This record gives sequence, C-alpha cells and structure tokens, in this order.
Amino acid sequence: MILNTLFIESLSNFAHGLSSAFFIYFGINLVFFRGSNRPLLVLGYLFCLWAVQDIKDLLLYLDSVSESVYCSTLLLSFDMWAVPFCALFLLEILYPGFFSLKRVVQFEAPLCLFTLVYALTGRSIFYTASVVYTAIFCLIVVLFIVSKVGRYNRYMRENYSYTERVNVRWLINSMIILAVCLLLWLYTCTNVSHMGDLVYYVTSTLLWGIVLYYSLRQEWINDMDSDDDPEPVPEAVVESLEPSRNGLTLMSQKLEAYIREKELYLNPKLSLPDLAVGMGTNRSYLSNCLNNELGVTFYDYINSFRLERAKSILENPDFEGSIEEMALMSGFNSVSTFRRSFHKKYGCTPSQYRKRAVGE
Repeated sequence: MILNTLFIESLSNFAHGLSSAFFIYFGINLVFFRGSNRPLLVLGYLFCLWAVQDIKDLLLYLDSVSESVYCSTLLLSFDMWAVPFCALFLLEILYPGFFSLKRVVQFEAPLCLFTLVYALTGRSIFYTASVVYTAIFCLIVVLFIVSKVGRYNRYMRENYSYTERVNVRWLINSMIILAVCLLLWLYTCTNVSHMGDLVYYVTSTLLWGIVLYYSLRQEWINDMDSDDDPEPVPEAVVESLEPSRNGLTLMSQKLEAYIREKELYLNPKLSLPDLAVGMGTNRSYLSNCLNNELGVTFYDYINSFRLERAKSILENPDFEGSIEEMALMSGFNSVSTFRRSFHKKYGCTPSQYRKRAVGE
C-alpha cells in the first residue's frame, strides 16, 4: 500500500514536471517563433500563463504552504486567471484583432481584484465569489462562442471555395476540453490527492495538446467583414460590371463565363476576394450576385463546377485513375469533401456513378 502511494506520488510529480515543460516549450515557441499569427500568439501567452501556474504549484510541496488554508487558497485563486485568457484566445479566432492589452485588463481585472482582496483579508467569501464569477463568466463565453461559430463558418462558405482548415467547428470541442479542465481542477481542489493531481496534469496536457494541434493546422483568416475593394483595374472593365447598367443577371452570366473560361474552379484555394480582383469588381457585389441572384454560397457555387468536371471525368471510359486522383483533378481540396458533395448532388457515390456510366 505504501509502495503504491509512493509510486502514484512519483507519477504525479513526473506529470507535473511534464506539464510544466509542455507549456513552457510551446508557450515560448508560439510567442517568439510564430511570426504575426495573432491567434497562435494569444495561445502562446496562454500557455506561458499556464506554465507559470504549474510552476507556482511547486510551493504546495512545502508543508508550511500545503497545510495553510490561507496559502493554498491564495494559490488556487491564481489558477482562475487563466480562464479569461482562454476566452480571449477563442474570441481572437472568431474576431481577428480582438485581443489587446486593454481587453486583457478588462477581462482579468475582476479576478485580480478578488485575489487581491482575499490576500489582504483572508476571508474565504472572496475566494468563493471568484469561483462563482468564473463559473458565470464561462457560461456566458460558451453561449456566446456557440452562437458565433455558425456565423464564422457561414462567412467561410460565402467567401472561400473550401472549408478544410478554415472552419472552426473544432472550437466547440475546444470549449468541451476547457470545461473538462475546469471540472478536473475543481475536483482536485476539493479532493486533494496525488491521484487527483496525476489525472489533472496528464489530462490537461493531453487536451491542450489537441487544441494546439488544431490551432497549428488551422488556416487563419484575417479579413473578416472587410469590404475593401481590390486593386485598381481599368475603368472600362469596372463600368461593364456596374449593377446599374447590367444588373445581377448579366453579372451572373459574366461570372459563369469567366470561371469556365479560366477554369478557376480547378484552383482548390480559390476565394471570393481573388475572383473579385480578377474580374475587376468588389467582393460585396459578387457576394450579392451569388446570394440574391443565384441563391448559393460561393463554396457551393464553385463546387458545382468541380462536380460537373468530376462527372465528366467519371463518364470518360479512358480514365484509369483513382477516385482520389479524379477529385484532385476536379479542384477539390479534400477527397472526403468531394465524396460527400458528390453523394449529396447525385445521390450515389463516385464509384457507383462510374459503374453506371461506363459499365465497370
């Protein structure tokens, strides 16, 4: 029994050190070696803060600290400072440029105040108030983020011909991860044990590793809600596209002709701003044409050309490539997206369509 206790204690200490090393390494890496990528920069700051909190927990190994209700509670109150930074990270993703020193102060001030007052008075009611405030804050942030994730993903579909690595569905999973970390933290606070610490450090490190993985593979978008026009183009081209002269119907015809002529749908990274630059118009006008005249998003519109191209390839008896090769030849950025889109439009898989078309 004693050996088991010592073994678990050793594992807990090792997990504590591993967690600290993880947050220190990636925190420094994200802050100093990721350029101007703001979401990753904010995540780096968050990791550095988390590392500091892991390191300050070393004080709990001192009997004089761990046996003092005042000292241990004061250290726990510092842990909650990470919650506003988590919110700032999530909001920076949905609203590029949201993170600022002013907002850091605004988000952190209440918890800092609770900690300061508790440090000065030692009255537990202020620690309890900080826990209640944190819980309410988390609930508000979660509800807000959930309501805005759909808006962000909708914007992606209206402006980009691909969704891989630009949609933020993973944010929902991230919030679940943060909730799990918070619950584990609450458990370890109320049930102090080496096993509880072990589970907390291992789980939180793994879960934050998942957030880091999705963050590193994400293609960050910084031009949301920007209606800036592209670079100047010849006046004659602009006049030919003015809605007052030709209307949205003529614009939709020009749009289709231009895309077919240039075979722009074969570019897996095609975006509405890029298309606007090529046609000499602005993004808002093209978006208006797609949404109001054609009733489709840019994503669905471009994929319709890709599906048409894929269909013609499947109907070609001389084609001997794989479905994966055909998807890439048609301009799709993801084979899974191609299969899903193809089945949605034609009611069968690409392989089934191929068999019907050429009798394979």
